[in-house]
Amino acid sequence: MRLPLRLIAATSAVAMAITVAGCGGSDSASAPDGAAETVAAETTASGSDAEGNLAGFMKDIGAELNAYWASDWGPGWKDAVVKVPEESAGTACGTISAAGTGPAYCGADNTMVLPVAFFRDQIVGADEDLNNDAAVAAILGHEFGHHIQSISGVGEAVSEAQAEIPDFANMLSVANELHADCLMGIWMSSVDDEKRLEPGDLDEALATLEKIGDDKLSESAGVEADAATFDHGTAEQRQVWFGVGFETQDVEACTKVYDDLEDGTLAEELQAGADAANASTTD
Repeated sequence: MRLPLRLIAATSAVAMAITVAGCGGSDSASAPDGAAETVAAETTASGSDAEGNLAGFMKDIGAELNAYWASDWGPGWKDAVVKVPEESAGTACGTISAAGTGPAYCGADNTMVLPVAFFRDQIVGADEDLNNDAAVAAILGHEFGHHIQSISGVGEAVSEAQAEIPDFANMLSVANELHADCLMGIWMSSVDDEKRLEPGDLDEALATLEKIGDDKLSESAGVEADAATFDHGTAEQRQVWFGVGFETQDVEACTKVYDDLEDGTLAEELQAGADAANASTTD
């Protein structure tokens, strides 16, 4: 499946936006502009935030991710507001219920909502003893990828392209999600450089990406996998792009996912994942 020329132009702009914004590797660190608009990484005082070891860990990781990306971004960085609700959380996009809801990001006020219940479910399997803490951290790292997309203009460019050519909306979503996985890999690689990853932590992160691939979700639900409906990427794609970020620690390398969108590679990989999932369920 080839993209039309006007969408190729849009994805080229997406690939450039984050680089132009000034986010580089650890060798290009610069202090944030004191005049830049920022918001605290703390949760709101509404009393809706969860308590306990798991919630506290998630808030700490959110603060760490804000500090990590701010140190390399330079002028224009905006901290994400991290909310960890047990029941619901208010954002500029409306009130987000934590019941049966996964992580959500509202670009209008740079707020990410991380329902504690989601992280306790069978996919992540975290608990108050912080089992599977690396899987939790990986998901937070992915959500910060969406924050970076938002403040760099990548998110807006993709949304405009989705509205202009709705037939490619899912493919654009896949590229964006894999891009966020790659950015997550960059951060986790920096944690590894600091010798803070424990044995098994990478396996936890990769196992979670395996479970939440579109093909594996279809397979586990026992339904026919349809590549045209995939919007996050296959398990293999998600693991691969996490690996690109982890191995390169290079933001520009992550933007190459949009090249794969342009030349049809992502579409071919999605179809292969769907075919494999369907073959597995019929065996």
